[in-house]
Amino acid sequence: MFESLRVGPQLTPKNNQIIKRNEDEEAKKKANETEGEAKQGSNLAQSRGLKYVEDLQNGKHPQNPNVGGNNYAYNNQVQNAQMARPMARPMQRPMNNQMGIGMNRPMGAGQMAGARPMGGVQQPVQAQGAQQTQGVSGSSNKMISPKINIAQVIGDFKNTAKAIGTPEDIYEEVDTYLGLVEKTTKKDTPNVKAVQSNLRNAAGLLDKYISDTLNKDSKVVENWVEAIFLQQVDYKYNTEDVNEAFLVKMPEDNKKAEGAEQAQPQQAQNTEPQKPKMDSELKQLFKDGKSASKAKDSVTALSTFQRAINRSIELGDTESQAKITFEVAQVYDHDDDLPRALENYNKAIETTTDNNVKVKAHYSMAQIYDDVKQFKPAIEHYMAAISFAGETDNFKAQTQSLTKIGNMYSDKYDKEAFNVYEDAKVVADESKDASVKGYVSSSIANAYNKFNRPEKAMRYYSDAVKNYKQAGSDEKVAINYKKAGELMQDYQRMDKGKNLIQKAILYAKKANNENLVKELEKDLQVA
Repeated sequence: MFESLRVGPQLTPKNNQIIKRNEDEEAKKKANETEGEAKQGSNLAQSRGLKYVEDLQNGKHPQNPNVGGNNYAYNNQVQNAQMARPMARPMQRPMNNQMGIGMNRPMGAGQMAGARPMGGVQQPVQAQGAQQTQGVSGSSNKMISPKINIAQVIGDFKNTAKAIGTPEDIYEEVDTYLGLVEKTTKKDTPNVKAVQSNLRNAAGLLDKYISDTLNKDSKVVENWVEAIFLQQVDYKYNTEDVNEAFLVKMPEDNKKAEGAEQAQPQQAQNTEPQKPKMDSELKQLFKDGKSASKAKDSVTALSTFQRAINRSIELGDTESQAKITFEVAQVYDHDDDLPRALENYNKAIETTTDNNVKVKAHYSMAQIYDDVKQFKPAIEHYMAAISFAGETDNFKAQTQSLTKIGNMYSDKYDKEAFNVYEDAKVVADESKDASVKGYVSSSIANAYNKFNRPEKAMRYYSDAVKNYKQAGSDEKVAINYKKAGELMQDYQRMDKGKNLIQKAILYAKKANNENLVKELEKDLQVA
């Protein structure tokens, strides 16, 4: 797209800005680490992996493989995010007292150890497999298959989370990641990288909770996950394929609880959401309220919507009530009455069974907190939007929320942004929507620009232009050409910058955006 562009690391921006990160040195360090890991990789698989299987065959307690791996869980801000119930809070109210892990259900070390997560906190799950092996095989010499189905891994993960008394808010966030794993592995061709990344995210959350509870650093769940990855994992979801050597032994009460939990979602699937009643008066009130809202007549809109809510209550139509309440929140949102907007978004979420309404409301709440730089609650609601969007295969909402999270990290100059963007790219590819892909690429380009990585930034601006052209989004094509052109100007590539801005003008004219055309023409004079 941007042919013959070569922006070498020797170039410096014209404003002589200080580079915040020594990228080259860090890249060299990471390259050395990667090379070392590659040399050790085969040994891990051959020595620790085979040793683990041999120990199982001999009825021994295998040693902890202690594979560290990368913890891809978003930082403590995400790990502490509460998904159980959205918090509609005025801006001035302090929030840090709402975010602590385990604050609602404190638990002592004795309770934690007694729950025996993954075969016990002090002893990884492999030991449980070894203890059960003799009973299963009847002989310690019988060959035990190292193959395990991903469905069994997901089930063991959920059992463990319950056994250690994970608070509801943390459990729901863990379950969000596990839900993404289950959804991916039920596809014809599961994305192994996405599955492993989400399992590591979930493991990081549980280990954080264990560490905080015991006041001692724990990697027990992460080590278990990495040990599983050393086995022959079948990533095609199949609940019938159970390898008893890998079963996690759980207390009887927890088995019953898990059985009850599994039965409830099945019931929920068979229960159709309440259908709004076809009431002409309600429909007209809703239409009039929307018209007033579009005309920015907030007083008329709010009074009309209130009458519509009263009518929906008379009819017992909770779904229409929730949708109208969401519209009320939108009016307050546009008027910058943020506490009332949050209150009504939250009320819409509590009233509806429609996941689409929940997605829109959580996303809108996240944007409010994002705009006022409230990092923790913004993460909460973006994650909630991702969760509910996953229930309806709403790839666009999932991608937008993940990308927004990435942008938040980028604004803090935190490189965790690029891990989140990778997840966003995976979901965007699933969507096969060119506009969605363009949004992710453009955001990644902006982040690399911020981190003073012009080559990477130009590559992703090129991807964004290509995708937006495919989507027919002329204005967004123009905007990304503009950003790429300005970047070239910053790096003294004036001819290239001028060429890109000229292309931007062409697409801005096609989009009939006169203001953008004028802005670009000023940029062209600078070039």
